[in-house]
Amino acid sequence: MPGIDRSTEEPLPEAPLPAIVEDSPYGPLPKVAADGSRPADVYARPSDYADVQGGPPRVAVLLNGLGVPGDQDGDIIKGLPPPVSLAYGAYGRGLQERVTEARTAGHEVFLAIPLEPNNYPTNDPGPHALLTTLPPKDNIKRLQWAMSRYAGYIGVTNYMGEKFQSDLGSVAPIFEELKRRGLVYLSDGSTDAAVTKRVASALELEYDVADVQLDAGGIDSQLAKLEAAAKENGAAIGVAKAAPGTVKRITDWAGSLESKGLVLVPVSAAVQARQQS
Repeated sequence: MPGIDRSTEEPLPEAPLPAIVEDSPYGPLPKVAADGSRPADVYARPSDYADVQGGPPRVAVLLNGLGVPGDQDGDIIKGLPPPVSLAYGAYGRGLQERVTEARTAGHEVFLAIPLEPNNYPTNDPGPHALLTTLPPKDNIKRLQWAMSRYAGYIGVTNYMGEKFQSDLGSVAPIFEELKRRGLVYLSDGSTDAAVTKRVASALELEYDVADVQLDAGGIDSQLAKLEAAAKENGAAIGVAKAAPGTVKRITDWAGSLESKGLVLVPVSAAVQARQQS
């Protein structure tokens, strides 16, 4: 039934699972298991709307900005519909505990990696940011540091990164590493995706770009854009910062979707549905 995808109400698999992590100097890193199982599949929230064509238009929401030092993530996301996906950064403390709590509540998780913006260093994404001025091997080390901060995520999204995502020589080695480790990449739609789309296609990396920035203007008008995009294309993805007011509005909005013939799905289901179309 359209509305909220309730394919499972069970907690998601505990993290990490030995078969899909490997040791590194930084800590456990995701990997593809010997049987081909990918973190992108194992840690995704199951959905009846992922690998099928037709059915109701699907809307997905990724809330980012979680895992910030000092924030009470559990209070912010309390009551949020489980299909809403969450992105946690790499700099906070107790990140594995926060991610496990979110997954127990049914949310799938992305890792937000810090990438160089256009106005760096005036706008600084932090000491472990991936930079266009660094050689690929150093950016891979920074990526692996971020990936080792916790386990249980299905893929990666960008934190900042206008400049990095437009630099072919910087993007390609990172996407190769993500592909090798069985992860999805979701660009948050805030920057030009021409380069990232081209590289992901060449590498056959599972990849997508968010359609709507829900924070860009009034949230009601942006949610309406998300609904329209889903009806036109079969599925659409919106992203927003996990502020309390935004979370409440998205929660209320999710309750209205059934009457509109839409269904709220996890981001992974929207990505897969668009690949099927």
